[in-house]
Amino acid sequence: MSMLPTASGWANEDDSIGTRIASAEAAVHRLQDELSTILEGLGSLKEEVRNAEELAGDQQSDRLRREISDVLKTQTAALEEMVSSAQGFPRRWARLELNTSQRKSLMLSIKARRLRDREEGADGLGS
Repeated sequence: MSMLPTASGWANEDDSIGTRIASAEAAVHRLQDELSTILEGLGSLKEEVRNAEELAGDQQSDRLRREISDVLKTQTAALEEMVSSAQGFPRRWARLELNTSQRKSLMLSIKARRLRDREEGADGLGS
């Protein structure tokens, strides 16, 4: 089973669109689980940091707060990137629908033109 792009553009032609949707749904559920874990961890971290906040001015406490702040800044940026990426999914689907409609209109135009050409060709032969 090859995962390389094929002539049809599918990475793996054995996978149906339904299978791909199910895989995407499973990935979303795994992501939800991970996000729940992150939220729980942030809640725990809040409690732990509260003690360090109360000891502001203490060298170890300040170092811990600075380290946590740096890590959270980096992780927040990564989460913001994930949000932007996830927000883009419906937009991509809307573009797909638009492109599908445009392709459908184009195909109907081509078919109508071919039909007219055939009819004109048949009329020219019958005269």
